[in-house]
Amino acid sequence: MSDEGNDAPAAFPLITRYSSLIPFMSRTGPILKGRGDTDYERYVRVPDLLDLQKPVAELSNPEERLFQTTHQAAELWLHQVDYEIDRAVELIRGGEMVFAADLLDRCSRIMKLLRDQIVIVETMAPADYHVIRTTSLGRGSGQESPGFNKLLDVGKRVWPAFEELIVGRGLTLIEIERNPRGHHELFRLVQAMMDYDEAFLNWRFTHMRLAFRVIGSKVMSLKGVPAAQLEAGTREPLFPRLWETISELTSEFKPEY
Repeated sequence: MSDEGNDAPAAFPLITRYSSLIPFMSRTGPILKGRGDTDYERYVRVPDLLDLQKPVAELSNPEERLFQTTHQAAELWLHQVDYEIDRAVELIRGGEMVFAADLLDRCSRIMKLLRDQIVIVETMAPADYHVIRTTSLGRGSGQESPGFNKLLDVGKRVWPAFEELIVGRGLTLIEIERNPRGHHELFRLVQAMMDYDEAFLNWRFTHMRLAFRVIGSKVMSLKGVPAAQLEAGTREPLFPRLWETISELTSEFKPEY
């Protein structure tokens, strides 16, 4: 049978070309210390990460792997945001408004990623979650998340540095809002702070809806806290003064009709 018209043989030159690199790659091998057959595995510490997973034989339910992976990944990202917030605060103190805004934008994107990630848990049937909840979680609660609790005080960490910055420039928030182009860098920082605040609130709202969907709104958490109490956190901005200033600005504009 003829191979004429068959594209498959075209792959052979590529295999021949790159096969010469295989002995070279095998000779080099990993150079970093640690576990794993490659430097990628050793740098990312893949074996250590996988060791943190509950063994399959010990899972209380097949869905427990998803539940644990989601929360482990979330802790890494939440702590990354915490790290970036500290960097942003130092930049604000140094008057580096644009770079601080860039880092806050990064934090907003991470929070959006976390929001998209957490909804994957909605693919779990509530009945499966209750097996995990009653046999594997002990008295654990999402309210105990160290990464989440670190981010609850972002307002207290960022606001003093920001307030010192604008006072030092002889400005007020309402003046920045009235003339955003005249105070472009400060306005960009204000916008980045509001973007992060909004992203954090949206993530908390998504978490609340997930809890309502999986365990309901009229039950107590494993810590004895009403699930409905999660709703209060969705109405607590980190930078309330920024939002109040928007209302103040709006009140200055009167309709002419």
